Amino acid sequence: MPKKPIGVLILHGFAASLDSVKNLEMPIRYLNLPLRMPLLRGHGARSPEALQGVVWRDWVADGEAAMRALMTESSKVLVIGHGMGSLVGLILAVNNRDSIDSLVLAAPPIELPNPVLTQIRLQVLQPFVQENFRRWPLPPAYTDKKQQKSDTNYRWAPMDALLSFFEFIELTRGRLSDVRAPVLILQSKRDNSVSEESAAIIRKSISTPAAGKHTHWFKKSGHELFRDCEREAVIEVVSHFVMERVDINIQQVVS
Repeated sequence: MPKKPIGVLILHGFAASLDSVKNLEMPIRYLNLPLRMPLLRGHGARSPEALQGVVWRDWVADGEAAMRALMTESSKVLVIGHGMGSLVGLILAVNNRDSIDSLVLAAPPIELPNPVLTQIRLQVLQPFVQENFRRWPLPPAYTDKKQQKSDTNYRWAPMDALLSFFEFIELTRGRLSDVRAPVLILQSKRDNSVSEESAAIIRKSISTPAAGKHTHWFKKSGHELFRDCEREAVIEVVSHFVMERVDINIQQVVS
Protein backbone atom coordinates (compact mmCIF):
# COMPACT_ATOMS: atom_id res chain seq x y z
CA MET A 1 0.00 0.00 0.00
CA PRO A 2 1.54 3.36 -1.02
CA LYS A 3 2.37 5.85 1.69
CA LYS A 4 0.41 9.06 2.12
CA PRO A 5 2.44 12.21 1.39
CA ILE A 6 1.86 13.49 4.94
CA GLY A 7 0.96 12.03 8.30
CA VAL A 8 -0.10 14.18 11.25
CA LEU A 9 1.42 13.96 14.72
CA ILE A 10 -0.56 15.75 17.45
CA LEU A 11 1.26 16.47 20.72
CA HIS A 12 -0.40 17.74 23.90
CA GLY A 13 1.12 20.11 26.42
CA PHE A 14 2.70 19.93 29.87
CA ALA A 15 0.38 18.38 32.49
CA ALA A 16 -2.35 18.15 29.83
CA SER A 17 -4.58 15.26 28.83
CA LEU A 18 -5.42 14.13 25.31
CA ASP A 19 -8.75 15.93 25.73
CA SER A 20 -6.83 19.19 25.26
CA VAL A 21 -6.13 18.29 21.62
CA LYS A 22 -8.87 15.74 20.89
CA ASN A 23 -10.99 18.24 18.93
CA LEU A 24 -8.37 18.02 16.19
CA GLU A 25 -8.80 14.29 15.69
CA MET A 26 -11.94 14.18 13.55
CA PRO A 27 -10.95 17.05 11.19
CA ILE A 28 -7.63 15.30 10.49
CA ARG A 29 -9.27 11.91 10.00
CA TYR A 30 -11.76 13.58 7.65
CA LEU A 31 -8.78 14.51 5.46
CA ASN A 32 -7.91 10.79 5.32
CA LEU A 33 -4.42 11.30 6.68
CA PRO A 34 -2.46 8.94 8.95
CA LEU A 35 -2.60 10.21 12.53
CA ARG A 36 -0.82 9.63 15.83
CA MET A 37 -1.81 11.34 19.08
CA PRO A 38 0.43 9.86 21.79
CA LEU A 39 0.11 10.31 25.52
CA LEU A 40 3.47 11.66 26.62
CA ARG A 41 5.29 10.16 29.59
CA GLY A 42 3.78 10.95 32.99
CA HIS A 43 0.44 12.11 31.59
CA GLY A 44 -3.02 10.58 31.61
CA ALA A 45 -2.76 9.08 35.09
CA ARG A 46 -5.14 9.53 38.03
CA SER A 47 -2.60 11.65 39.87
CA PRO A 48 0.02 14.17 38.71
CA GLU A 49 2.45 12.14 40.83
CA ALA A 50 2.94 10.15 37.61
CA LEU A 51 5.09 13.07 36.39
CA GLN A 52 7.53 12.60 39.28
CA GLY A 53 10.97 11.86 37.87
CA VAL A 54 9.90 12.41 34.25
CA VAL A 55 12.21 14.70 32.26
CA TRP A 56 12.01 16.49 28.93
CA ARG A 57 14.07 13.83 27.18
CA ASP A 58 11.25 11.37 27.89
CA TRP A 59 8.71 13.59 26.11
CA VAL A 60 11.00 14.01 23.09
CA ALA A 61 11.59 10.23 22.99
CA ASP A 62 7.82 9.60 23.07
CA GLY A 63 7.26 12.11 20.28
CA GLU A 64 10.02 10.59 18.17
CA ALA A 65 8.64 7.06 18.66
CA ALA A 66 5.22 8.22 17.47
CA MET A 67 6.84 9.99 14.52
CA ARG A 68 8.68 6.80 13.50
CA ALA A 69 5.46 4.79 13.71
CA LEU A 70 3.66 7.40 11.62
CA MET A 71 6.32 7.20 8.93
CA THR A 72 5.40 3.60 8.22
CA GLU A 73 2.26 5.11 6.67
CA SER A 74 3.46 8.50 5.40
CA SER A 75 6.48 9.96 3.63
CA LYS A 76 6.70 13.01 5.89
CA VAL A 77 5.19 14.22 9.14
CA LEU A 78 3.37 17.43 10.01
CA VAL A 79 3.54 18.08 13.75
CA ILE A 80 0.77 19.93 15.60
CA GLY A 81 1.98 20.76 19.09
CA HIS A 82 0.11 22.54 21.86
CA GLY A 83 2.10 24.20 24.62
CA MET A 84 4.99 21.89 25.54
CA GLY A 85 4.04 19.75 22.54
CA SER A 86 5.25 22.68 20.42
CA LEU A 87 8.69 22.36 22.00
CA VAL A 88 8.77 18.64 21.22
CA GLY A 89 7.78 19.44 17.64
CA LEU A 90 10.56 22.00 17.29
CA ILE A 91 13.18 19.56 18.56
CA LEU A 92 11.85 16.84 16.25
CA ALA A 93 12.24 19.28 13.36
CA VAL A 94 15.84 19.96 14.37
CA ASN A 95 16.79 16.30 14.79
CA ASN A 96 14.78 14.88 11.87
CA ARG A 97 15.00 17.52 9.16
CA ASP A 98 14.26 15.13 6.29
CA SER A 99 11.22 13.63 8.04
CA ILE A 100 9.37 16.69 9.36
CA ASP A 101 7.41 18.53 6.69
CA SER A 102 6.09 21.41 8.78
CA LEU A 103 4.97 22.52 12.24
CA VAL A 104 1.87 24.00 13.84
CA LEU A 105 2.88 25.60 17.13
CA ALA A 106 -0.16 26.40 19.28
CA ALA A 107 0.62 28.62 22.28
CA PRO A 108 4.35 27.76 22.16
CA PRO A 109 5.93 28.49 25.59
CA ILE A 110 9.20 29.99 24.42
CA GLU A 111 8.66 33.01 26.70
CA LEU A 112 6.61 32.82 29.90
CA PRO A 113 4.81 35.79 31.49
CA ASN A 114 6.76 35.52 34.74
CA PRO A 115 10.38 36.35 33.88
CA VAL A 116 11.68 35.20 37.26
CA LEU A 117 10.98 31.56 36.42
CA THR A 118 12.70 31.66 33.04
CA GLN A 119 15.55 34.13 33.39
CA ILE A 120 17.14 32.99 36.66
CA ARG A 121 19.54 30.15 36.02
CA LEU A 122 17.95 26.86 36.92
CA GLN A 123 21.02 25.63 38.77
CA VAL A 124 20.56 28.53 41.20
CA LEU A 125 16.77 28.29 41.46
CA GLN A 126 16.44 24.52 41.63
CA PRO A 127 17.84 23.70 45.11
CA PHE A 128 15.70 26.37 46.79
CA VAL A 129 12.54 25.42 44.94
CA GLN A 130 12.86 21.68 45.50
CA GLU A 131 13.55 22.20 49.18
CA ASN A 132 10.57 24.47 49.80
CA PHE A 133 7.95 23.62 47.18
CA ARG A 134 6.94 20.12 46.13
CA ARG A 135 3.96 21.00 43.96
CA TRP A 136 3.12 23.79 41.56
CA PRO A 137 -0.56 24.68 41.05
CA LEU A 138 -1.89 24.68 37.48
CA PRO A 139 -5.34 26.31 37.33
CA PRO A 140 -7.53 25.81 34.23
CA ALA A 141 -6.65 28.22 31.42
CA TYR A 142 -9.92 29.17 29.71
CA THR A 143 -11.84 32.35 29.11
CA ASP A 144 -14.93 30.19 28.52
CA LYS A 145 -15.61 29.15 32.12
CA LYS A 146 -18.01 26.39 31.03
CA GLN A 147 -15.07 24.48 29.60
CA GLN A 148 -13.39 24.34 32.99
CA LYS A 149 -16.02 21.90 34.24
CA SER A 150 -14.92 19.24 31.78
CA ASP A 151 -11.20 19.96 31.96
CA THR A 152 -9.14 16.80 32.57
CA ASN A 153 -5.67 18.32 32.74
CA TYR A 154 -3.62 17.98 35.91
CA ARG A 155 -4.30 20.73 38.46
CA TRP A 156 -0.76 20.66 39.78
CA ALA A 157 2.65 19.31 38.80
CA PRO A 158 5.59 17.91 40.78
CA MET A 159 8.31 20.51 41.01
CA ASP A 160 11.02 18.35 39.47
CA ALA A 161 8.94 17.80 36.32
CA LEU A 162 8.19 21.53 36.13
CA LEU A 163 11.88 22.39 36.42
CA SER A 164 12.64 19.95 33.61
CA PHE A 165 9.96 21.71 31.56
CA PHE A 166 11.71 25.06 32.19
CA GLU A 167 15.00 23.48 31.17
CA PHE A 168 13.30 22.25 28.01
CA ILE A 169 12.18 25.79 27.18
CA GLU A 170 15.72 27.11 27.44
CA LEU A 171 17.17 24.26 25.40
CA THR A 172 14.56 24.65 22.65
CA ARG A 173 15.04 28.40 22.51
CA GLY A 174 18.72 27.81 21.91
CA ARG A 175 17.98 25.49 18.97
CA LEU A 176 15.46 27.67 17.13
CA SER A 177 18.00 28.74 14.52
CA ASP A 178 18.32 25.10 13.45
CA VAL A 179 14.63 24.94 12.46
CA ARG A 180 14.05 25.24 8.70
CA ALA A 181 10.59 23.74 8.26
CA PRO A 182 7.50 25.82 7.42
CA VAL A 183 5.81 26.96 10.63
CA LEU A 184 2.34 28.16 11.58
CA ILE A 185 2.18 29.82 15.01
CA LEU A 186 -1.16 30.14 16.81
CA GLN A 187 -1.25 32.63 19.68
CA SER A 188 -3.97 34.25 21.76
CA LYS A 189 -3.93 37.76 23.15
CA ARG A 190 -5.53 36.47 26.37
CA ASP A 191 -3.17 33.57 27.07
CA ASN A 192 -1.96 34.03 30.64
CA SER A 193 0.34 30.99 30.45
CA VAL A 194 2.48 32.05 27.49
CA SER A 195 3.84 35.50 26.68
CA GLU A 196 2.80 37.14 23.41
CA GLU A 197 6.50 37.61 22.73
CA SER A 198 6.85 33.88 22.03
CA ALA A 199 5.50 34.22 18.49
CA ALA A 200 7.90 37.06 17.63
CA ILE A 201 10.88 35.26 19.16
CA ILE A 202 10.19 32.12 17.13
CA ARG A 203 9.63 34.01 13.86
CA LYS A 204 12.84 35.98 14.32
CA SER A 205 14.98 33.04 15.42
CA ILE A 206 14.06 30.16 13.11
CA SER A 207 15.88 29.78 9.79
CA THR A 208 12.71 29.03 7.84
CA PRO A 209 12.40 31.26 4.74
CA ALA A 210 10.07 34.22 5.31
CA ALA A 211 7.38 32.77 3.03
CA GLY A 212 7.19 29.73 5.32
CA LYS A 213 6.58 31.66 8.55
CA HIS A 214 2.94 32.27 9.45
CA THR A 215 1.32 33.64 12.63
CA HIS A 216 -2.40 33.63 13.36
CA TRP A 217 -3.65 35.62 16.35
CA PHE A 218 -6.81 35.01 18.37
CA LYS A 219 -8.34 37.62 20.66
CA LYS A 220 -10.60 35.80 23.12
CA SER A 221 -9.17 32.39 24.00
CA GLY A 222 -7.02 31.43 26.93
CA HIS A 223 -4.16 28.94 26.69
CA GLU A 224 -6.45 26.03 25.73
CA LEU A 225 -6.81 27.07 22.12
CA PHE A 226 -8.34 23.81 20.90
CA ARG A 227 -11.08 23.79 23.58
CA ASP A 228 -11.76 27.41 24.42
CA CYS A 229 -14.29 29.84 22.95
CA GLU A 230 -12.60 30.19 19.54
CA ARG A 231 -11.94 26.48 19.03
CA GLU A 232 -13.87 26.22 15.75
CA ALA A 233 -11.87 29.07 14.21
CA VAL A 234 -8.60 27.64 15.54
CA ILE A 235 -9.31 24.20 14.08
CA GLU A 236 -10.33 25.74 10.76
CA VAL A 237 -7.00 27.58 10.52
CA VAL A 238 -5.10 24.38 11.32
CA SER A 239 -7.10 22.30 8.84
CA HIS A 240 -6.47 24.84 6.09
CA PHE A 241 -2.72 24.76 6.78
CA VAL A 242 -2.68 20.95 6.74
CA MET A 243 -4.54 20.86 3.41
CA GLU A 244 -2.08 23.37 1.93
CA ARG A 245 0.87 21.23 3.00
CA VAL A 246 -0.73 18.10 1.54
CA ASP A 247 -1.29 19.88 -1.78
CA ILE A 248 2.30 21.15 -1.85
CA ASN A 249 3.66 17.66 -1.23
CA ILE A 250 1.44 16.09 -3.88
CA GLN A 251 2.59 18.70 -6.40
CA GLN A 252 6.22 17.96 -5.57
CA VAL A 253 5.67 14.24 -6.19
CA VAL A 254 3.89 14.88 -9.50
CA SER A 255 6.55 17.27 -10.75
